[in-house]
Amino acid sequence: MRNEKLKIIGEFLLENTDVVSSRFAELLIENQPRWYAGMEFEECKEIASFGVNMNLECFIRGDFVPLESYFNSCAGIKLDRGVGIRDVVEGTLLCKQAFIESGLDFFHNKDELLFFLYELEEYASEVLTLTTDRYSSMLLSRLNAEHVRNKLLLEASRTVTSALDPDEVLSRLAKVLAGTVGEGCCTIFLVDSETGGLAPCAGFGYGSKECQSALQGLRLCPSGNTLSGVDGKSYGFCSSNKASRSFADILPDAVRSGSASLFHITNSDRMVGVALVSSDQPGFTFDVATSELIGGILNTVAVAIESAAAARQTKRQLLESESLRRVANVLLECPEGKESRVLGLISEEARIIVNGMGSALMLHEGDSLHCVCGAGAPRCPKEFYHVESSYYGSIFKEGKTIIVRDAQSEIPAAERSDEVRTLIIVPLLEGDKKLGLLMVSNKSGGFDRADQRIMEMFAAQAVLALRNSRMFEQSEKLVVQGERQRLARELHDSVTQALYAITFCSDAAVRSLESGKETAAIEQLKALQGMAQQGMRDMRSLIFDLHPPELESEGLVGAIQARLNSVEIRSGLGADLFVEGGERRLPLRVEEGLFRIAIEALNNSTKHSKAESVTVQVDFAEGETTVRIIDDGRGFDIATLPTGGMGLRSIRERADKINAELDIASEPGKGTVLTVKVFDIQGYGGEDE
Repeated sequence: MRNEKLKIIGEFLLENTDVVSSRFAELLIENQPRWYAGMEFEECKEIASFGVNMNLECFIRGDFVPLESYFNSCAGIKLDRGVGIRDVVEGTLLCKQAFIESGLDFFHNKDELLFFLYELEEYASEVLTLTTDRYSSMLLSRLNAEHVRNKLLLEASRTVTSALDPDEVLSRLAKVLAGTVGEGCCTIFLVDSETGGLAPCAGFGYGSKECQSALQGLRLCPSGNTLSGVDGKSYGFCSSNKASRSFADILPDAVRSGSASLFHITNSDRMVGVALVSSDQPGFTFDVATSELIGGILNTVAVAIESAAAARQTKRQLLESESLRRVANVLLECPEGKESRVLGLISEEARIIVNGMGSALMLHEGDSLHCVCGAGAPRCPKEFYHVESSYYGSIFKEGKTIIVRDAQSEIPAAERSDEVRTLIIVPLLEGDKKLGLLMVSNKSGGFDRADQRIMEMFAAQAVLALRNSRMFEQSEKLVVQGERQRLARELHDSVTQALYAITFCSDAAVRSLESGKETAAIEQLKALQGMAQQGMRDMRSLIFDLHPPELESEGLVGAIQARLNSVEIRSGLGADLFVEGGERRLPLRVEEGLFRIAIEALNNSTKHSKAESVTVQVDFAEGETTVRIIDDGRGFDIATLPTGGMGLRSIRERADKINAELDIASEPGKGTVLTVKVFDIQGYGGEDE
């Protein structure tokens, strides 16, 4: 554009802008009352003056460069206020009218005026074309941005409502937030309801495993490298492993430079979490529109995020409860003190629940810590660690949980595996007594206070297993002592008495023979023979009771049959064994308990009931096993029998020990039926332990 008349009149009017600006302001108030009627005239005149001076500068320069200044400074503001293209076109025409009215006195003849009007019309036409194109482009850009915003909001809403798993919900949301900055990255930190801290729960856009591990090891806490989020709140970055320590150092610079930002997540003023969003694009910085978009997404789905956080916490608690239940079940199934199985399960469950790679359990033995079991890898590089001169010994003596963030630098090389990176060590404490250590290693991201809480629960289970083992050993000693006392009584009451009677009877037979009383001697020798046979039966029964070899090799049925063959049948007693259902092995302690009860009942049948026949029935039904001993002896009145009579106290104690149901039915002259029933414990599957 190069119009000489416009340049001349531009220079003239530049010295008289007050007149043109006043007239332009009057026209704006009159024709666009929506925007200007509520203003003071001087305020409106100031706005009009800006447009007048911009146009006069274009007149004088002969180009439209000053329009760029207008577009950069005012156009966006007008669009934000809602000013449309029609209003802008009308404003341009009103400014042209103000120029015409103010320039009439400048021209001396009609031809000059017409030429000015022609040039002004041509100028206004070009300005309108440029202005409408620019405003249209800006409006289209804003519409596209709004479309993208609405699309992301819709995608975020669908994301958090379409997935049922809380971890999947958070992972999808992290992906959506990362998409707001192109090929970006996002980590979502949620409030830990137990500790009050902020821990990473989901992330997207981090390529290498090292990078992922480092971000998983970040924590937001009151201390650390402090920086501010877009909401003005301050956070501190802490680390739980070596790799995350470097991230905690560089992230504040990234936030300050604008390539990363922290966004607060709240629901009704309740703190839910924080989203860390960053971009790897060179020169990227967060602008207002992007920050508002991310904030809008988080506000839209804040309720769903809080629900996912609560569901995630509940899910973890359920997993913890289920894991502890499995351990408790094994403790109930193994009261006999098979601690290696229980402690091995505790090591495995602890490793799984805190997402570790390897675990180990050490017990205090003498002046050392002995690594007795473990799961996964890596394991303890040594089997024994001296309490007074080792790293683990010092932790054992301290009796406090330790979280190791960098095992390679914190633990002496001779006491660690080269594969260990992070470690949590929990002491096994029974009151003031220290029993050992439970350890889990190599959790991606490192261990935190939530891991410490659940690990200490598993340590308590290990202590309980050790206590059960110790108590069982003590009870076993008492049982052995009781068995010895019982055998001593049996030997005294049966075999010893039989031997004494044999000696007495043999002396009498000798005297009879010496005095020539052959008939009496023969009767005494026959009695002697019967006493010797009874003594042999009693001795054979006691030897079989002491340790029946068939019990371990052939099970309950085989052991009972061997007993009947060895004692009852050889004694001339009618003895039968009947088995119903599919024969299966039971836990050894259960089989031994049932066998001992059967022996006691058989002894009662032969010694006290004077039975001529006895029947043993073993019924393997689904979920339960029943043993029934039936004799045709003289029976007894249960109501009048002393509690400990005929070995019944021993039978009841043995039944209680294996959680069996016991029933004894008897009447004088009608024999006795003893029934003992045990129920299968879910978990051993009918196999011998």
